[in-house]
Amino acid sequence: MKPAILSLLLLFTSVANAQFNELVLRKNGIAKKRYAEGATITLQTKLGLRYTGTIYLIQNDSIYFLGGGIHKRDVAIVFKKQKKKHRIIPFNTQAFLYSNLGIPLFTAGLVISGEPFLNSAISGVALVYIPVLLYNAQQLIFNGNKKYRIGNKYDLQVLDLYPSEKLPEKKQ
Repeated sequence: MKPAILSLLLLFTSVANAQFNELVLRKNGIAKKRYAEGATITLQTKLGLRYTGTIYLIQNDSIYFLGGGIHKRDVAIVFKKQKKKHRIIPFNTQAFLYSNLGIPLFTAGLVISGEPFLNSAISGVALVYIPVLLYNAQQLIFNGNKKYRIGNKYDLQVLDLYPSEKLPEKKQ
């Protein structure tokens, strides 16, 4: 008896969150990314205009930003994320300076062991700078700003579940 009362008490005291209007990016009918009101999005229209900003309101098949709105049929491309600059050197400056300090030490150690100076210097520089080059190559290849082109594979769906309390500004 006590577990039943306890479970009912827990059931009635739990908090339920309401689901807000959402913009869903789908690939072949499967949701890939969801944007709610207040999320940041970057998209491009069929006319070539690019919008980046916070979604103010999603209502009636339209996406409203602070400055204006776009109908979902006018969207041509949704970008995965905003472009941001990545660091050229993948670790902090102090660690990079210490690794550069190791080049002459590594070169001297190889020269003492009998290796030619030129081969030793190339090995020391390569030991420090090849990881930096590989990191930058990986950033260029894999972390580009992926585009989701709206068309055959991708589509946008607006889940307009509740009438919004906010209203878009009407121009007269």
